[in-house]
Amino acid sequence: MRAVRLKVLCCSVLMAGMLSGCATSVGHLAIHNDPSFMLQPSRERSLVSGETPLAIQYLGVGGYLFQYGDDSIMTAPSFSNPGLMNVSLPLPIEADQGLIDKLLPPQAKEAEFILVGHAHYDHLLDVPYIMQKHMPETKAVGSTTMVNIVTAVIDESRLVDITDFAAEGQKSGKWIYNRNNSIRFMPIKSDHAPHFMGIKVMSGQYDSPLSALPSTAYGWKEGQTYAYVIDFLDRQQQPVYRIHYQDAASNSPDGLMPTMADTKAVDMAILCVAAFHQVDDYPEAILQQTTPSMIVMGHWEDFFDNNSFDNPPPLQGVRMTNIDDFIQRVEAVKADGATPLLPAPFSWIPAF
Repeated sequence: MRAVRLKVLCCSVLMAGMLSGCATSVGHLAIHNDPSFMLQPSRERSLVSGETPLAIQYLGVGGYLFQYGDDSIMTAPSFSNPGLMNVSLPLPIEADQGLIDKLLPPQAKEAEFILVGHAHYDHLLDVPYIMQKHMPETKAVGSTTMVNIVTAVIDESRLVDITDFAAEGQKSGKWIYNRNNSIRFMPIKSDHAPHFMGIKVMSGQYDSPLSALPSTAYGWKEGQTYAYVIDFLDRQQQPVYRIHYQDAASNSPDGLMPTMADTKAVDMAILCVAAFHQVDDYPEAILQQTTPSMIVMGHWEDFFDNNSFDNPPPLQGVRMTNIDDFIQRVEAVKADGATPLLPAPFSWIPAF
């Protein structure tokens, strides 16, 4: 136990030193910012299947809201964003309940599921409070570790362990449907890139339920990381729009699409910018396999102590990451006519 604590301390000090530099400037980048989509929705900017529009809002870090007519799901949002020193030393962290109350969009509260890609604090820290306070009927889906963490404060009937649903390699997994059979999703076994110098921090898993939520960032262990295929269905329950979602960069074949029973193409790929340089073929492998017409580059903004509702700071990029290089690599392999997008938090994303 002492050796483990010493290893954690050494990693913490090293990470603090590596990340203590300034965040990346993004003033020269073309950042998509459309905060008014839901006020004046444009049918030209949203998928229309019969009479059903699809609207997508980026919530920051790995969080997205998908509204399909009257139905919605979301991926795990992160609003609290603890400071760098609290995360890396490690010191106590907790969900900023007041900030969550202010930043969680009202329309997100109706989401039927929260899809969790992995259990690190910057993806899961805010989820228990959101489920308690704002989304009392919503279910969270994710790894065994995710379930074992959140069950400390959320009844197990609202938590779905997706281990037995996940696709792996070319082997397809099982679909999970929403109550109206208008949205379905399938987890894909994936992995999380190292954070720096080939070192992955906050790894590990929980094999039994916790009695209390973790008190430090290192307590929010990664668990198994998953990507997701998300389908939006017509009245015959056939997919009309398909999204491949990843909240962590990974080496192929981890996270790649499995062999599907249908021939529906991937329309949108949602990628993770953070730590992409720590793996060899990301984002190239997923874009060459899926050839999406829309490419959303998320988890790109600096998420250390950067949220203030009353006086928001200017956007900055995630530390130790060359966002320009990521964009260039996307441009080099994207399909002809595909649209890459770097969205600002809370902006609405067109679904073509």
